[in-house]
Amino acid sequence: MINISGGAPAWLEYIYQELAPTHGRMAGALRTALAATIATVALLALRAPAMAVGVYLIFIVSYDAPYLTFRNSVVQLSFQCVGVATALLLVEVTGNDPMARVLGIALFTFISAFFLRASTCPTAAMTFGIYSIITLSLWELHVPAELLLHRSMWPIGTGALAVGCKVAIEYAFTRRDPQHALLREMDVRLEALEDLFRGYGDNAPEQEIQQRILRVRRYAFAGQSKMHALLEEVLIHPARDLSAFAVSPSLIPTIARLLDLGAAYGEHHARREDHGRQARFQRLAMAIDALRTGRVNEVESLLSAGPEVEDSVLGQIEHTLYSTGAMSHADHVVSQEQFLKDLPARKSSPWLHKDAWSNPAYVVYAVKLSLCATLCYVIYNALAWPGISTATLTVLIAGLSTTGATYQRMLFRIMGSVVGAVILGIGCIIFVFPYADTAIPFLVAVAGVSFIGAWIARSPHFGYVGLQIVFSFYLIAFEGFSAPILMTPARDRLIGIFLALIVMWAIFHQLHPERTVDKMRHNLARLLTIEADVMYLLRTARFDIAPALREEADEIVGTMRALAEVIPYELDRHIAKDQAISEQIQNAISTTGSLFFMAFTWPQTSESPGWDEITSYPHAVLEQGLRDLSRLLEGATIYAESEEFKTELPDTKSYGPWPEAIQNTLNVYAKLQNQCREIAIGSIGEYQVLEKGTALGSTGYL
Repeated sequence: MINISGGAPAWLEYIYQELAPTHGRMAGALRTALAATIATVALLALRAPAMAVGVYLIFIVSYDAPYLTFRNSVVQLSFQCVGVATALLLVEVTGNDPMARVLGIALFTFISAFFLRASTCPTAAMTFGIYSIITLSLWELHVPAELLLHRSMWPIGTGALAVGCKVAIEYAFTRRDPQHALLREMDVRLEALEDLFRGYGDNAPEQEIQQRILRVRRYAFAGQSKMHALLEEVLIHPARDLSAFAVSPSLIPTIARLLDLGAAYGEHHARREDHGRQARFQRLAMAIDALRTGRVNEVESLLSAGPEVEDSVLGQIEHTLYSTGAMSHADHVVSQEQFLKDLPARKSSPWLHKDAWSNPAYVVYAVKLSLCATLCYVIYNALAWPGISTATLTVLIAGLSTTGATYQRMLFRIMGSVVGAVILGIGCIIFVFPYADTAIPFLVAVAGVSFIGAWIARSPHFGYVGLQIVFSFYLIAFEGFSAPILMTPARDRLIGIFLALIVMWAIFHQLHPERTVDKMRHNLARLLTIEADVMYLLRTARFDIAPALREEADEIVGTMRALAEVIPYELDRHIAKDQAISEQIQNAISTTGSLFFMAFTWPQTSESPGWDEITSYPHAVLEQGLRDLSRLLEGATIYAESEEFKTELPDTKSYGPWPEAIQNTLNVYAKLQNQCREIAIGSIGEYQVLEKGTALGSTGYL
């Protein structure tokens, strides 16, 4: 998290880390700059209008994988065409009535904003809004309708030519080997697991062990989806050679299982319990190393004593490795062929979130953003000042899901606009363009700024600044079909940005503000619901949708990490309180992850009679408890008294105590209950307090 109250050295160190060279950063920035330069030459030769937006589209579709760049380009161009066509249809139906244009701005912004929140492809919704508004704005000009129609259609061709250059450059200069990438993904996962047990065996310091546990947890939570996607890419490759795999792709489920067990073991066992197990840990580390280097036949000999007959997590890890090593080479070949034959096709992600039509927050957000865009549109038309029309686009580009995120984007847009428009744009107008006798200095400036923007755009947190640098520079540099020499456009663009900032502050901050920490709390509630669904799958032995649930949970966790970073941008006196609640939510996320891994390590069989029925009860209790905790956070209600939540378990006298895995899972759940209650109490000002005895759920332990 950014500490905005820190001194200059801390900021300089943070900026250095954000902009430091990383793997693929130089090559990716060079490819993007080259594509932007070639597109500029082609568009200047064609004297195409709307060059700025077209070349900027290159940065929206940029991915390291060429096929992803191509796929995203098709999506963006499709929604671009829909936006232009919809705007032209409105003009045709209404006879270009001025009031219809105002209502069109409000409607198109509402649609774009709604799907910006409700869709899994927000950039497509943004593209629709931007191009529909640009097209409508063109029809304000007092020129012949035929010329207006001509100008309205050009942005489609401009965008298509620009992204076509980007796709061609990616395919020409990117060398992607999906087989090597898959091998790397399997290897790093096994390496993380090996390092964990080698650390246990070497009595590594506690802090180092915790770092290795976190690494295993991160890979475990990611699941098999990335490996399966790469495997599908390998299978469609015409020159694939499956015999070159050191680790058989058929072991992908085994690797995922080992990671789940390894992450769970790190949660189950404290360091004080590791004494006397060093030799066992070393054997496990050597067995995992043999597996990851393709020496599968050595795994069984390293575990020659066989897995111990026990229900512990460590026993399950040894059993999984021992079973893998016991397979002959021929068995591995058959297993690999059968695995590839039975590999299910990867399901495409849905376009909309599950709550797209039921979550009122999406509608509220769309109304607020639509109001902001409409006000900006009315203001610059009332002032007859088309130069500040960037205010409307600023609303669309900067308006995100929460108040803090919106303020952050607005701040980053101002920073990028100052650098791109004032420093680089006006700097070129004063010191470069007036002295240029050919187009070469102009193209060099475009290439240089494109490279700088592409480099910054690859920053984890400042990437948006890079996008705004190039966008602001393009708006000035591509004002006409020759090098610009006027500074008025730069001034007007900045005024438009500040106008949007003022309007958005008034609407988002004063009219039904949505706090970032509230969004985090709702996401935690959704995460608990997913956890409850996992408990249901474990109880009913239905695992068909488990990978999808894991991917959704991973996406939610990533979203909440990003939200936590923008809380300092909330411009009010509640920042300290929100940061405290944010830390509590992040602690609860960690506990939820521990519960997730532990639930997969329960023993499947036991000598006790009716064991399946016995273990189904804790699963059911945890499932219902997690759903009630989710409703507690989502519904904004807490109990007045501060006693801890209780979970009643069945009598264990008839079959002995709970196994260690189940008991540890229940302990973690009790910890999660207390954390959720602390989050609720921390937000007491926004909750309805219920008296003791008010029913929240049907289980009776809240």
